[in-house]
Amino acid sequence: MTESLGECCTGSALFVFNGVDLLCGVVLTVYSLFLAPILSVGGLLVLSALMSWCGASNRSCSVCLALSSYLLILLALAELILAIVIFTQGDRIDQFLHDHQTELKLTDEELRKLENNKFLPAYFLIGLFAMEVLRFCCSSELQRARHRHKYHYRSLNTLRDLDDELITVQKEKEISTKYAGLKDKYRKKYAAPEVSSTATYHEKVSILNV
Repeated sequence: MTESLGECCTGSALFVFNGVDLLCGVVLTVYSLFLAPILSVGGLLVLSALMSWCGASNRSCSVCLALSSYLLILLALAELILAIVIFTQGDRIDQFLHDHQTELKLTDEELRKLENNKFLPAYFLIGLFAMEVLRFCCSSELQRARHRHKYHYRSLNTLRDLDDELITVQKEKEISTKYAGLKDKYRKKYAAPEVSSTATYHEKVSILNV
């Protein structure tokens, strides 16, 4: 009961984290129109969230949950590295926005807002990094819980098979015992008259000889 409750809570938390990751992945993918390096993180977020959802909702797709867990490690490292890059390359980001203002079709007001909020993706990435760690823990715990249930299920099936074998052996022993009892019973029943007839025959022979 406790294990089932723990698995349910872990799955629910993982479901929420996947939803947040999916939303953030879409936001970062859109924001990558202005900061191209973020596109890879946004795409990986969407992919890992969908894989994790699929694996968490269906036991037959647990392999997706495992792949998502491995992907989370790479994703968390990428988020941390990109956040550090954004924090340390603020001047280059401003220069990039100025150089490509016309191509990006940005007004001066929009350019100013982007410059003021250029570190916003980095804060998002730091938050996502922390959440990826939590999501990895939930995903790993859910996988362990499923492995435990699978082991218990196999053990239960093995015990049932052993019980069936024991019942079969017990029935065979009972049948063998009953057969042996009947055999002894009929052997005694039909052996006694035969002995009596033999004795009578010998007596008659003795009388005739006399």
